[in-house]
Amino acid sequence: MSDDDSPTQRIPRAEVRERLLAAGAVVFAEQGVYGARLDDVAARAGFSKGAVYSNFSSKEDLLAQVMQRSTNLVLGSLQELVHEDTAAVELGDLVRAAFGLHDQSEQFALLSAFRGYAVRHPEFLPEFIRQRRILQDGVLELVRLWFGAHPEADAGMPLEDFAIVVIGANVGMVFDAPALPGVNTGEVVAALVEAVIRRR
Repeated sequence: MSDDDSPTQRIPRAEVRERLLAAGAVVFAEQGVYGARLDDVAARAGFSKGAVYSNFSSKEDLLAQVMQRSTNLVLGSLQELVHEDTAAVELGDLVRAAFGLHDQSEQFALLSAFRGYAVRHPEFLPEFIRQRRILQDGVLELVRLWFGAHPEADAGMPLEDFAIVVIGANVGMVFDAPALPGVNTGEVVAALVEAVIRRR
């Protein structure tokens, strides 16, 4: 098969890239960064390894872009759900809906792989920090948006701390999931939000 006949020539580049990123997320989550092979990512996406190197400069570049995609998906879902006119009594249901949109176990496996790699490769740590701050800042922006539209509501703590607590509770429970059989993370985080927010 010539290069002109290869599948990647007939598929838009943006779609090739998205399929590689989606495949990379699964492979990194299943095999970790060290165990993941670019051949496996390419095969899962339905392409040759050449397609990976046509879109990413290295495994580290692919990993960073996979994590950026994951961050964007989470923030995008939250931005679609959180609105200024969401009533306080609906916030718990909003949190439950947000948790229902994503597979937390796969997402956490991916985050763990990313964090573990950053710990062992200090040069990669700034990228981990950058992306986590994007998520933290995005959640804080939504928290400020909602509380700004609801002056009658009180988080009982600085909004920066409220955003950190919500994210930390989520990550901590997913981390401990094997030791918390039957615990629904979304339900617990929703209960936390409902318990903390008070009328002024």
